Amino acid sequence: MLTYLGIHLSYTIPIIGVLTLITRPFINRLEIFKIGCITAAAVLYSVPLYNYYVYNGVKTYSPESVLAVIGNVPVEEYMLVVVQSVLTSLWASMFVLWSTPCLNFNYDKRSYQLIRWLPITLLSTVTAAGYTMVVSAQDKFYLGCVLLWASPAIMIMWYGAGNFFVKKIIPSSIAIAGPTLYMCWIHWMTAKNHNNSGVLALEELLFFFVTNLMVVLAGSCYDKAYGMIVTYSLDFPHQFSVSWRFVRQMLRAFANSEYSTPSAVTQDIKTSIKVLNTSNAFGTSNYLFHAGIRLDLIILYAFCRVTDEMFDNRTDEKKKKLKLELSKQFISEVFADRKSDYDVKRTPQEVNIDWKKYESVFTEVELSSYRAVSRIAFFLPRKPFEELFAGYQWDLEFRLVRNENDLMLYTTYVAGSIGALCLYVMMYRYGNDINDLVDKADYLTKYAYKIGQGLQLVNIARDLVTDSESLGRCYFPAEYMDDEKEDLRILCQEKNPRSLGNKKLKKYSSKMIQLANKQQFESVGAIKCLPQDLIGSVLASTEVYRGLIKIIQSCPIYPTRASLSNWNKLLIVLNTLYIKSIQYIF
Repeated sequence: MLTYLGIHLSYTIPIIGVLTLITRPFINRLEIFKIGCITAAAVLYSVPLYNYYVYNGVKTYSPESVLAVIGNVPVEEYMLVVVQSVLTSLWASMFVLWSTPCLNFNYDKRSYQLIRWLPITLLSTVTAAGYTMVVSAQDKFYLGCVLLWASPAIMIMWYGAGNFFVKKIIPSSIAIAGPTLYMCWIHWMTAKNHNNSGVLALEELLFFFVTNLMVVLAGSCYDKAYGMIVTYSLDFPHQFSVSWRFVRQMLRAFANSEYSTPSAVTQDIKTSIKVLNTSNAFGTSNYLFHAGIRLDLIILYAFCRVTDEMFDNRTDEKKKKLKLELSKQFISEVFADRKSDYDVKRTPQEVNIDWKKYESVFTEVELSSYRAVSRIAFFLPRKPFEELFAGYQWDLEFRLVRNENDLMLYTTYVAGSIGALCLYVMMYRYGNDINDLVDKADYLTKYAYKIGQGLQLVNIARDLVTDSESLGRCYFPAEYMDDEKEDLRILCQEKNPRSLGNKKLKKYSSKMIQLANKQQFESVGAIKCLPQDLIGSVLASTEVYRGLIKIIQSCPIYPTRASLSNWNKLLIVLNTLYIKSIQYIF
């Protein structure tokens, strides 16, 4: 006959171990804090209920089957609360982590109030019914205890996060159903083991469902509150830290109704996401980071995509130059108060920009992207933005890449700068109580540039044909060409790169890959300086991009534009997160 401890050792703790291994790459310090808060709240809230129904004889325990008793309840029963909270939270994380929080906000006041108050009204009736059952002390006493205990907590959580929960109803339902069915199965198995009929009482089924609902709903409360913080940084200025200040801000964000905040902020983010729908590399890497970093990377990547298309499209050169000058003015306005190239603010600050002069020149998508960047610019440095637009000016002037020095300067402008910006996103969003990242900012920035350069060199290796055919450009250094004058004429004037022959295209591409590998080799060691729960995500996001190298090298004929299938990207991500990243953690 299994003891209560034996049940945990046989059925619950092993599953927690498996779930921990599966979710390890995605369980960052925010998730650990969330699970800890949910578990602590669950234990504190369960103590009165458990003691009350044992005191009233609803449940009895055989002394020989338990280790010890605290109050009226065996310690294993308290252990079950901890185990169930952790198990359900880990299971839920596999389904609810992937959407950007602000996409689950409800800005329609009428539907928001309906979704909020209708269930609360119903739960008020359930609470009264539960009280009646408890007072009457009839055969529904246990059911009444569960309803009276659970309903008030669910009402409080629903008040702040009910709309958020409803927006994620499908993954949330899966998050509830899995642990509920598993806990029911454990109960059935142990009942049979104790020579009972194995029939699961309706009250027990309800208890498992309700408790798992409470855990998942508590997770939604946390996610909604943190989503408000990262979306509206001006209103919620404190980044994550294990402190009462952060907890108080989370409670305020939890109670805040989304419809009372400006929806234009989320609308600009939605536009950024639409821009990135056509970018497989960017789209994949976004999901590898926690919600705060992911949101800012979406904004930055979309800005880079929008500006790149702005200066690569077929509009007249005069309009491109006007947009470039206005973009430089935008950077000057946003960073007007900075004292140095990499001076950043730790406290959110609103930037006052006269958008009227931009509205007549930029498209609505471009304006949306610029507005989104202006909201997060306070923690970003000025220099990388200036370098990015210096790269665009290089393209507009059709400046030739004469040698390797030119090549490295150009890749610094258009890609190294993006690597630096991504680093500053991580330094800010990772948390205010981590100073180690800030102390290593200069060192990490240097190698963030190199990582960006390496990825851009892969881009150049992939796009020799498309850059020539579509834009009449060549980024392969002229000094490395077999016949500089003739090759440049074919690539930039005739726009007929295939006439160079497959052997030469593969040769030029291989040279770019060699340079990319060099940058990767020199910079990848710096990833070890990042927090452990960022290492796998950073590695995976670069490896997905570098996966193009194998496609280029394995193809007998130089591909027009190499790309990875979704299956190949998934394999690269899984291999990096679960296997390759381990060498950088230990």
